[in-house]
Amino acid sequence: MEGKKHNHKGLVIAIILIALISMGTYSFIKIKAKLDYEKTYEYKLINKGYQESDASKLAKIFKDTELEYILNNEISDVYLNIANDKYFIYDQFYDYLNYKQESDKDIREVVERVNTKTNKAYYEDSTPTDVSKKELMLVNKYTYLDETYEPEELVTIPPTYSYGEIGSQKATQSTYDAFLDMWRASHEQGYYLMVNSSYRTHEKQQAVYNDYKKSYGTTYADSIAARPGYSEHQTGYTLDIFEQGTSQKTFPQTDSYKWLVENAHKYGFIQRYPEDKEEITGYNFESWHYRYVGVEAATYIYENNITFDEYYAYFVK
Repeated sequence: MEGKKHNHKGLVIAIILIALISMGTYSFIKIKAKLDYEKTYEYKLINKGYQESDASKLAKIFKDTELEYILNNEISDVYLNIANDKYFIYDQFYDYLNYKQESDKDIREVVERVNTKTNKAYYEDSTPTDVSKKELMLVNKYTYLDETYEPEELVTIPPTYSYGEIGSQKATQSTYDAFLDMWRASHEQGYYLMVNSSYRTHEKQQAVYNDYKKSYGTTYADSIAARPGYSEHQTGYTLDIFEQGTSQKTFPQTDSYKWLVENAHKYGFIQRYPEDKEEITGYNFESWHYRYVGVEAATYIYENNITFDEYYAYFVK
């Protein structure tokens, strides 16, 4: 009987010791977790004065280098606003900040301009385009084609669908095939689309640009025509399209133009230089200038009302 009492007492003591150890272990874990959390950037940001929710988001979005920068500068909502932009590109974080400091533009415009390099002067730090992207290659005032570049699979656009001398209008096979599909669909609606200009060699573009420059000066020439090497027409994926019998002035007022704006993306074409996008594209509005980029890209660009320059920066490059 005596032994049973001793055993029972020993068991109670053991349970108490285990409980104490467990409590101590729990407290140690809790203290350690607190100490570990205080080492995190989230805690440091909160301690600096950021709201807990903002601190949590910043800590999840940015890496150590950027978080150190944020901690070493005054509290600002600019960092999170930039990161929350739909087309935020991580590697350009500091470029966004620098441009924001230089300009009075809102965050959407800042991201848009930096992504497309239009925060810099035209033709500044221009680089060769990546021709391996084919219909998604970017040619603008910052990326160019070599003077020897000629697209593969150029085909002739018949006079049924084009102006000019027979055999003078050409495009890549994919561009021509897509145009034919679009032409047939528009023709069923009573329209007759015609190609006024298509593929141009480097030399041809030089002549076009020089004519504008000679007649109107460099500033106007740059707003309406690309410098040689910087023209989309050299890609073979670009067509200048009009309704039969219309001109640059009258085409935008036609029903065929409205049809083209609303339906071109279904066939892989985009209006390359739309209205109110001059600061991004670098060109005045051109109702006739259409670029083949494929149905997927064209549909996204159309539905989100962005330019190809923006699409390329975020999805292709």
